[in-house]
Parts: sequence; structure tokens; C-alpha cells
Amino acid sequence: MAKQLNNKKPVTRANNAELKRLRYLIAFPVIALVIKLITMGNIQGGGWLGADGENYFKGVDGLYADGFFSTAEILNYWPAGYPILLWLLALISFSNLVYLMSFMQSIFFAYATYYMTKNISKTSVAWLAAPASFFISFNPTLSLSTLAVGYEAPVAACFMMAMGIIVYSKFNLNSNLLILAVFAGFWISLASFMQPRYLLAGFLLFTIWGLSFQIKKIGAMVLVASFLVALAAPAIMVARNSVAIDKSIVSTNFAAAINYGAGDQATGGYNRVGDFVPCKPKDPTAKVTDNETILCVIKWYLANPVKTAQLSFNKTQFFWSPWSGPLANGTMARNPWLKISPTQDLLKDQSGVQMVTGPVGKLISWLWIIGQIFFLFLGYFMMRRVDALAKLIANLSMSAVVTSWLVAIGTIGDHRFRIPTMGLSLLLQVFAIWKIRKRIAKAL
Repeated sequence: MAKQLNNKKPVTRANNAELKRLRYLIAFPVIALVIKLITMGNIQGGGWLGADGENYFKGVDGLYADGFFSTAEILNYWPAGYPILLWLLALISFSNLVYLMSFMQSIFFAYATYYMTKNISKTSVAWLAAPASFFISFNPTLSLSTLAVGYEAPVAACFMMAMGIIVYSKFNLNSNLLILAVFAGFWISLASFMQPRYLLAGFLLFTIWGLSFQIKKIGAMVLVASFLVALAAPAIMVARNSVAIDKSIVSTNFAAAINYGAGDQATGGYNRVGDFVPCKPKDPTAKVTDNETILCVIKWYLANPVKTAQLSFNKTQFFWSPWSGPLANGTMARNPWLKISPTQDLLKDQSGVQMVTGPVGKLISWLWIIGQIFFLFLGYFMMRRVDALAKLIANLSMSAVVTSWLVAIGTIGDHRFRIPTMGLSLLLQVFAIWKIRKRIAKAL
């Protein structure tokens, strides 16, 4: 009898710890959601314009006037996916479009945060779930972006959903893997519908997932199914543009972005000067195609290795740069966080301006950039050493972040481009910070 009683105690403690953790995993996203709903009610219109807000609304206007196959130029230059989603909400209520958008994006983000961290709480790194949920839910830029017109926060939620499904598949061995692959593919498909550049990160996620299965046939089935579903939404955009403008493309701005970040006088950001990389079409009577432009830029990079290295460094700096301060670089001037950021208050007087833009501000900014990258890689290598499932989570998180980073190096450096994978980068960074925190507490 004594042995039976002793055997029950650890189980009870474990159940209590799990229940307490689950309460946190529900409470953090819900509290953040309530705060955002209150904020939404106090914003004129129910939300803020994001970096490309006006362009998205122009796309909605074209769709609202002419339907799905609208020939509005903005819909083929910018990827049409996000404006199409806004248009569907506008069909419900055009006058309350921004309210609907903010509500839907905030609900989706809260659930995605819960879903991913709940599944992580079933693994050997269960302790990571609560702090990760807290930092994701209350990260000012990432979380408040759900109230802004833009794809960043919804894409971040899509990646968290895909991560949650993959983790779920590894400890629910009796689950239908084909259905899970379809679900995971759907979320990456939705992410790439809003911003096609993240399709590559999704493909890498599925490749790592597929290779994680010991039975190759099962891994191949998961890989193929998720790939095919992920391609569905970009295929819809290609079909739409094929009918609307007679061009089978996702958008026309990808080649332009690649060319914008290259050239002898390019800086790697938007403040470039000088001519673009010269490119002549094969047919002198025709315009340069997107594929020809991309090929010309690749040749330029290969022919100019020193400049390529310099641009890669600049774009990395811009990608990881702070949201404000002397090193900030990108299209986050409308970042909701800047409305309440202490840094912005310092800029209201001359002494504050000198501190923020001077040596102190530059030092803090460089520490911010280096710190993010340091904790990202430290968390990655530390998590890989735990067990096979933790290693998979680390590989998945790092692959999405690094892919997004490399795409920025290949196009334009912009700190806004790291937001869609911030939910996954925070997993690794929080892991490292909490591990260090525990070791310091143990030493003291």
C-alpha cells in the first residue's frame, strides 16, 4: 500500500504542473487578445495602416469594383493574396473592414500562439512553452501587428500553426499523417498566398519534417502531400493573373526587388543610388523579362564578390536592425510599438536626440543586433542537444528564420521581413535566455 501511495504522488505533481502550465498557455494569449480588442475599440477605424496599407486598399478597391479577376495594376505588381482576403471581409461589411481585419488577425494570432505552445508543452522541453507564449503574446511589434493592415502577423501565425502540427505528429503516433500533412500544407499555402517569399521557408519545413521519419515511405508521403497543398494558393494567384493580365506569374515585383538590392552603388536597403544592374533582353525588340532580370543580377553578384559580401553584411544588419534608433533600417515607420516606445519620447528634446542618435544609441543598437543573433544560435545549439524531438523543433525554427534572412540578403534588407518568422525565432532566443537564467539562479 505504501508503494502505491508513493507511486501516485509524482503523477499528481506532474498533472498539477501540467494543468498549471496549460492555464498559462491559455491566459497569456487571451490577456493579450483582450488588451488588443480594447485597443482596437479606441483606434479610429479599428486598426492602423501598415507599411503597404494604401497599396492593399487600392487592391481591395479594384476587387470590390471588378471582382476576382480585376485588372487593377496594383494586384499584379503586389501579390494579390492579402488584398483578396481583405476583399472577402469587405464583402461582409465594407464600412467595418478594418475592424473585421483586426479582430480576425488577433483571434488567429492568439489561437496559433496557444496551439504551438500547447504542443511544445507535451515534449521534453515543456518548460519552454509558458515563457515562449508570454514573449510571443506580449512582444509589442509582433503582437500589435495584428491590428495593422499587413501580412506580417498573420504569416507569423501560419508558421506557428504549421510548427504546432508538426510537433503534434511526433507524439501522437496514431494520428492520420496524411490529414496532418494537408493541414500543415494549408497553413503554409495561406502564408504564401499573403506573401509568396515565405513558400521557400515552408518547403524547407516540410523537407525537414519528411526526413525526420524513419520509414522513408511515410516521410515521402508527408513531404509530397504538404508540398502539393502548399502550392495551391500561389497557383490560384498565378491563375488569376493569367486571366486578368495574360501573364502566368504570382507578381511582377519580385524581380524588381532583387534588382533593387544589387548594383555598384546599392546600399542593400531602400536608400539606394545609381543605376540598376544593366540587363539586355535576348530579343532586342522585346522587354526584359523577370527571369532575365534575375539571371543578370545573379551574374553581377558572381562577378563582384567583394561588393556582394558588403551588401550581404548590410542586408543582414538591416534585417536584424532595431525598430528605431540610428541603425534602424526598413519599412517599419508605422510600427504600432513606436506609438508607445520610450525611444520615441527621448527624441522630443535635443538631449534625447543626441543620446539616441549618438555613440550611446549606436552601441545599444549594435548590442541589440548582435544579441538577437547570438541568442538565436545559442538557443538552436542548446535545444538540439536535448533529444530528437527538441532537435526537430530547433531545426524547424532555425530553417524558417534563416531562409527568411537569406531571402532578404538576395533581395532587400528590411527589418520588417523578420516579423513573419519571429514566433519561431523567439522560441530559440527564449530557450537560450531561460537556460542561462536557470544556470545563474542555480549558481547563486
